[in-house]
Amino acid sequence: MATAAEKVQKQLDMVPWLRGRGPVSYDYGKWVDTTHHVLVTLFGKGSPQETGFLEIVGEGAEARGWGLPLAPQNPWGMQARLERAEAYLRSLLDAVAQGQA
Repeated sequence: MATAAEKVQKQLDMVPWLRGRGPVSYDYGKWVDTTHHVLVTLFGKGSPQETGFLEIVGEGAEARGWGLPLAPQNPWGMQARLERAEAYLRSLLDAVAQGQA
């Protein structure tokens, strides 16, 4: 069975692939949904880890990537959200590795 760190790392490993695809809103939306599910499964619904992620990617289908524009210069565009989500997951991975999450 995969550890919490391995599950978070798996989601992080998908970020370069997402970037290489644009990212495409469909792929980004699936990644957000899967990452959210992983965090809820590992840490619980309403946990700081889950709510922190949702603050970055938004709530609801449209905010979470389904049809979201790439918008490179917009701080709430898909690329900016992906950058923030990546940084958040890296910090979460560090906390898990140190036993703090």
